[in-house]
Amino acid sequence: MDGYISRSDDGKTAFPKGVLAAFAPRREPVGAGEQSESGSVATKARLSSRLVQNPLRRCTKLRRTRASLPEIRVLLSRAWELLLAQRVGQAKELIDQMEGHLDDLPPMATQRLNAATQLLRAASLAFEGQWLAAFTLAQVHLDRNGASHGAYVALTLYRMGLWKLARHDAFRALPRPLPRSDGSHSEATSAAFDLSIEAALAIDHLGLTTAKRLATDALNIFETSRASRAAAGEALVMLPLSLIAQVHYEQGDLNEAERLIGDRLPLVDSEGSIESALRSYLVLARIARHRTHYGLASILLRGGEALGERRGWPRLIVACVAERISLLLEIGRLEEARLSLDHCDHYSSQASVNQQERLNGDIAHDWTLARCRLSWAEAPSKEAASTFRQLYLRAVEFGTPYAGCRLAAEYAAMLASIGETEEADALFLSAIKFGTSAGLYQPFVEGGPTPGAMHERIYQDINNSASADRELLPLLGSLLFQWRVRREQRQRASSASANGNTLTRRELDILSRFCHGLTNKSIARALDISPETVKSHTKRIFIKLGVSTRSEAVSRSKSLGLL
Repeated sequence: MDGYISRSDDGKTAFPKGVLAAFAPRREPVGAGEQSESGSVATKARLSSRLVQNPLRRCTKLRRTRASLPEIRVLLSRAWELLLAQRVGQAKELIDQMEGHLDDLPPMATQRLNAATQLLRAASLAFEGQWLAAFTLAQVHLDRNGASHGAYVALTLYRMGLWKLARHDAFRALPRPLPRSDGSHSEATSAAFDLSIEAALAIDHLGLTTAKRLATDALNIFETSRASRAAAGEALVMLPLSLIAQVHYEQGDLNEAERLIGDRLPLVDSEGSIESALRSYLVLARIARHRTHYGLASILLRGGEALGERRGWPRLIVACVAERISLLLEIGRLEEARLSLDHCDHYSSQASVNQQERLNGDIAHDWTLARCRLSWAEAPSKEAASTFRQLYLRAVEFGTPYAGCRLAAEYAAMLASIGETEEADALFLSAIKFGTSAGLYQPFVEGGPTPGAMHERIYQDINNSASADRELLPLLGSLLFQWRVRREQRQRASSASANGNTLTRRELDILSRFCHGLTNKSIARALDISPETVKSHTKRIFIKLGVSTRSEAVSRSKSLGLL
């Protein structure tokens, strides 16, 4: 994917071995009517300067002779650059143009160029979140070409597909070449992307320490690679950064998680991948929610939805809507949650949702989770919790303990709220033992009042007995303390949440004037309102954005794209 393109010392795009070099024109003696080597270089330079301004400028004017090979090489380079910059539509147009000229090229060049364009198409599908289609094309490429002709890109797409399809045994069976310090930049970025995928899989399996180590290695490789410092590849670092931030959040280090990605959302919005966007928005929204900054959490999730709509990522839309439904239910806004579910239903059932995403199950899982939570909030019962139980058991069956621990904690809270306290406490304690042994803490201090009651009962039961679990008392006491702190914060924030969870038009007007350093009196005169009204709006802005000063409000609103 995007991690495979680097730049040579002279600033030109360099590709993995076999992607472009494989179909370079043979060097033949210069004869009458043939183009010399210097002429080919001149043609490439001339085309490159024009294509920087308009990548499609000469796509329809390619000469249908062997002389078009240097031109096609430039177009291939440009297509990869466009993918790196998340301009997938333009990259696909270039692919279509190049494929239209394959039949007019020499047979050997046609075969190799077709392999290269199909690899480009697979990468573009992956950028659009169409994992199964990208996986299939990568598999075909590897079957036909083996370990040559762009194997770095194909193998990474293949690994990504196996990870998304939860084919863990096949994923682990793949060869894992060690990164070489003396390798090319394309090899380095390829290795960094593979490490990011490995880190994501480690999180799924609760290997949080391993995940952080692998993602940190990937980040170091990206940051030292020339490709990541190029304008088109600047957002490469967001995938490992979002993975590291997710680990910090789950381990309870919210400040570090926010520091890593809090100010980088504009980069995610402009050039980030769907994976980096999904993790960044959800982590930041959960941090805000944990701090009872419900307005900020809602703004973040709506920002994720808007990004998903702009990019054509229904998976991101449904994930953010499902998270927002959970937020609304926590603060008692049942009717708004119902309306949000209607929005979620629209995106989960529309025809534009790719079939491979349905097979992958990401959208279906989030949609089912949202419906289950709402059904439970409307009428708590064992029947309403049965679907949630199936989601929990499915996570256990598919060998994803990270999701299993999160679902177990929520399912236990459901059981406890309908009087099944014995089963609930046993499941909750089991999840705590398993999760905290791997460094997972955050799921056990989230949620409403029910988890706190379970913490109280479990702590007292163990403390008043000779149970072998007495060694857990310090940990259980710490989790209970954190939950109580959050309960007090939630109680203080409950009245503020009634004022709404997004910035109004008037609040945005006032916020925009903060940027110019205007006083309350100046803002009041400009908007024809009283200074006291400005103060009231300012207080609500601070609450919704989770800040305490004007400068913090301006900084956060810019990172959220509000200004």
